Amino acid sequence: MNSSKILFVIGIIALSCVTYTYAIRCYSCDTKKACKSPKKVECNNGLANTTRAYLDFHHTGINPNTTSPFIECMQERIKSNQGEFEYKGCVYSNINVCQLPLRDFHTSGRYERTCAKCNDKDLCNPAGRASISGFALIATVVMGLLVRKISA
Repeated sequence: MNSSKILFVIGIIALSCVTYTYAIRCYSCDTKKACKSPKKVECNNGLANTTRAYLDFHHTGINPNTTSPFIECMQERIKSNQGEFEYKGCVYSNINVCQLPLRDFHTSGRYERTCAKCNDKDLCNPAGRASISGFALIATVVMGLLVRKISA
């Protein structure tokens, strides 16, 4: 076997190890207790719509028809006279979660709020990026070494 064929075979094996991730994965929970061990979910429009409904309940200024082809992860914790609320999930990227004003029932007394929106850390992986499995990469290297040894 000549070197161009070996390189071709190694290239085909390497390409088969690359996968494309089209959806972002986020933590998901809707209560303080559930958020102690949140689920890991692959975001979709259904989950983003659920988050939009949550936001509409706790905040003003939400358009109930807002959608976007891009989805990000979000988390929010509200502590007010109404109780403690914690939420993690998928949100349409064009909803500015952390700038939304709280509804009056939260702000009528003392309250605390923390909020974050992300798409590039923890479970915030960017959508549409290629990723390579470590196992597949090792298998490719081993296959390349075996082909080289056999052809020598």
